Amino acid sequence: MDEWKCYEQVQAIALAAAAMLQAAKPQSIHLKGDVANLVSDMDVKLQDYLIEQLSSLSLDACFIAEEKQNEALSMGYTWVIDPIDGTTNFAYGYHHSAISIALIKDCHPLFGVCVNPYLNELFCAFRHKGAYCNGTPIHVSDRALGDSLILCGTTPYEKQRADESFAVMKQLFLKGRDIRRSGSAVLDLCYMACGRVDAFYEAALSFWDYAAASLIVQEAGGIIQPFNGAWGSLTPVGILAANSTNHAALCELIQFPSA
Repeated sequence: MDEWKCYEQVQAIALAAAAMLQAAKPQSIHLKGDVANLVSDMDVKLQDYLIEQLSSLSLDACFIAEEKQNEALSMGYTWVIDPIDGTTNFAYGYHHSAISIALIKDCHPLFGVCVNPYLNELFCAFRHKGAYCNGTPIHVSDRALGDSLILCGTTPYEKQRADESFAVMKQLFLKGRDIRRSGSAVLDLCYMACGRVDAFYEAALSFWDYAAASLIVQEAGGIIQPFNGAWGSLTPVGILAANSTNHAALCELIQFPSA
């Protein structure tokens, strides 16, 4: 299949899944490992729907998805899916969640599609073709650290990292304009890509949390950098996303080398 046509079809699939999520209420919620890590019936339903629809696109592709056992990235095509990023928000009726789909080709992102069903916003990017929100080109801001509004994740599934995470967040709060915490890393990164915020930090994210949005950030002119691990690892890694103006200062503050 033509890769661009596939990209267009995935946008339609993502929008259909978003309509399902927007209309849904969780019927069943249970824990995955600890009290902070929830999975709902809709996570499973949407993941099954996305795998079925994406499998029909005539690509010989593997799948990495949040609610399944996964194997490491390999050459060829791989779909990376997060059926609901922000499951806790969804479970509580706090309408800030996203659906995320990335197609990886030979271990590099080819395109990414992320949808916020509650604001009807579709963020997408194809490698070397720019980033868009509802068809309009988007770009990161050019604000320096002192003027930056910074979104942060608290790594709730690894609460042993709380001292590390909150120490960094304190410095981001003191050195930047202010910080926010939304509960959806996918939307955090997409909001940074379109300049609504100026940076993003979280000490540990799973691959499906950033696979699609990382390309959107890059195609919007931003810098996204893993730390404490490699991009694409099935083990959670830290993620810093920034613009070219505040990136070096953020790296110094977080105390790891800039890319």
